[in-house]
Amino acid sequence: MNVSYPELPESTLDGYDLLRGDCGRYELKLSGLLELKGEDRKGWLQGQVTNDVKSLTPGTSLAFCVCSPTGQLIAACEIWAVGESFLVRVPKARMEELLKIWDRAILLADVQITDRTGDFRLVSIQGPAATGRLRQFFELPTLDAGTVEFEGVQIIVLRSNRTGLGGWDLLLPLEHESLAQKIEAAFEAIDERAFDIARLEAGYPRFGMDMDERTLPPEMGAQFEARTISYNKGCYTGQEVLMRLHSRGHTNKTWMGLIANQPIPVGASVSHRSRPDAGIVTSADESPQYGFIAGVMLRREAAFHGETVTVQTPEGPVEAEVRNLPFLRLD
Repeated sequence: MNVSYPELPESTLDGYDLLRGDCGRYELKLSGLLELKGEDRKGWLQGQVTNDVKSLTPGTSLAFCVCSPTGQLIAACEIWAVGESFLVRVPKARMEELLKIWDRAILLADVQITDRTGDFRLVSIQGPAATGRLRQFFELPTLDAGTVEFEGVQIIVLRSNRTGLGGWDLLLPLEHESLAQKIEAAFEAIDERAFDIARLEAGYPRFGMDMDERTLPPEMGAQFEARTISYNKGCYTGQEVLMRLHSRGHTNKTWMGLIANQPIPVGASVSHRSRPDAGIVTSADESPQYGFIAGVMLRREAAFHGETVTVQTPEGPVEAEVRNLPFLRLD
């Protein structure tokens, strides 16, 4: 690892090293958890979300968006099929709105939606060694999700990739605090900044920072679009708008990466030779591997790999190069 960035705290550098070379523990404090049960859950959900949940079978997972009728994001979610239930990770900030919408949409369908956030401690073990290290404690699911026995207690384990090199989310029942203590003792904590640098390198946007309720899902770039949207499924709320964008072949703006030789502040405006209001920086930090990096919502005229843009900072203009996301390359 390149450690030529003394501005980064030692805890952040240590956490980054774990995420890139070993694994570490991160608390999913910004995530809520919904459980969907009932005979009609799959068919009903198919009409609510952007991805094809009909392909879900026990042990599998995918990501999807929930959109307004005009195509804007209500929430970006992940779903795992566990036994006779669907478990859906939702940004906590969008839980109330999503529950309100889904409660209205159920009508006569046999679907029960329960907020399970308060029943579990949501802990994520992220990094390339996560699978091997967790197998020292219990047998991991063969697929993406399952229930396993840990110290005589049944816990739910969900495959996840939050920082680019793989990992697992553990749903630890709150009434069994000793389980969380064992995980804490075995896996070092990753601080928030290290996690945020790694997820930005991996091109994973965060709701409330890089995207919000005004965002159209395809604006988040090709990686996000491929993960969350199926253009071959049946109808869902917002589909007409997203299909129109897909047919057009482009959006008016796209979430891209920036790389520079100087710090890039979040919220800074970005200009391009084609227009002064080319974009806004949504996430930024100093990567031990790539230097000063950022995520930027960039107008179409400037959203091309290799383009040069200017970031307006309090210290003066900073030149930056536009990059396709993710920064992290595994080949």
